[in-house]
Amino acid sequence: MERVCHYNSTACYLKKDNKVLMIKFSKKWEQVYAPPGGKFESGETPTDCIKREFFEETGLTLINPKLQGISYWKDSVEGVIFVFVASNYRGKLKSDSVEGNLEWVNIDDLPNIRQFEQNEKFTQYLFKENLFEGKFTLDDKCKVVEYEIIQI
Repeated sequence: MERVCHYNSTACYLKKDNKVLMIKFSKKWEQVYAPPGGKFESGETPTDCIKREFFEETGLTLINPKLQGISYWKDSVEGVIFVFVASNYRGKLKSDSVEGNLEWVNIDDLPNIRQFEQNEKFTQYLFKENLFEGKFTLDDKCKVVEYEIIQI
């Protein structure tokens, strides 16, 4: 059996007063909303990566982010997103991220804003006691073709 190299990344949904911090992308991804996060650098664990990426994009330092789920995806390549949640942080929020506008979005509004389809599918599993694991097949425009999500 052939070994596969995955593209690894992280995302974190920071919750404050029933809202989560999201980035509304302005330069890429056609104005879609997503939580801060990004790709691993050499030698990083998932926690190292999300703390660094979150700080770079928001100016905030996450305190004890909790792994909430793992989302495997496949299109022409394969990848894994380590999905975190957090409610504690320190620092001052940047006015804008290099990726786009930072916005506090009401948790109840998450199903109504334009997100990546993959993220939309696992939103209901955020801020729960159990971890989730998602398996997604995507087309070349990041649209979900097929998926399965289980709680673990």
